[in-house]
Amino acid sequence: METLQEFRLDQLPAEQLPMLFAVAAGVGLLYCFAGYRLFKFILGLTGFLLAGAVAAALVGWLSLGNLVAMGGAALIGGLCGAFALFFLYKTGVFFLGFLGTLVVAYNMLGGRPEPWAPWAVLGAAFVGGLLAIGLERIVMTLATAAIGAWITTLAGALLVKGVGFADQLAERDLSEQGQWGLLAAWGGISLVGALFQFATGGKKKKA
Repeated sequence: METLQEFRLDQLPAEQLPMLFAVAAGVGLLYCFAGYRLFKFILGLTGFLLAGAVAAALVGWLSLGNLVAMGGAALIGGLCGAFALFFLYKTGVFFLGFLGTLVVAYNMLGGRPEPWAPWAVLGAAFVGGLLAIGLERIVMTLATAAIGAWITTLAGALLVKGVGFADQLAERDLSEQGQWGLLAAWGGISLVGALFQFATGGKKKKA
């Protein structure tokens, strides 16, 4: 009988994946509709998710997918990332502005074959990060709406289409109709989320 320490990532039951996608969609909606109102929490959550994911991926590669090792690495790395973005406030603002603009620029230019396209995406993201520092409320509201809408759109698509849809996305193997459908859903949710945040004041919740 396998021990928990010997359990591997590729043995995760397929029926558990919809629950993970549903949680991801919920996180996306939180970003999209309450991103700036709960901004310090969102900063910490962003650091936790990204640093935790990187740490888990690295340890997963080294341990051949050992879930216990990956879970420990995700927790430790996530806590470090959360504290980093929460306490280094301006860095966190720049990072979220960078990330939000990156999502928008990637969806607008990521499919172009020209060699300048990746540099344009990164350049736009860097400018977005700088603008976030000077125009915090406006840029953060738009950035959190865009990030949250993209997470929600992808998670929703995976819930409906299944895990194989992720391979199509990675290989850019979607039909033109599918690509436009994703962009339309993302744009619509982003717009509604941003308008909702502006309409409700978009004020940060004080710590």
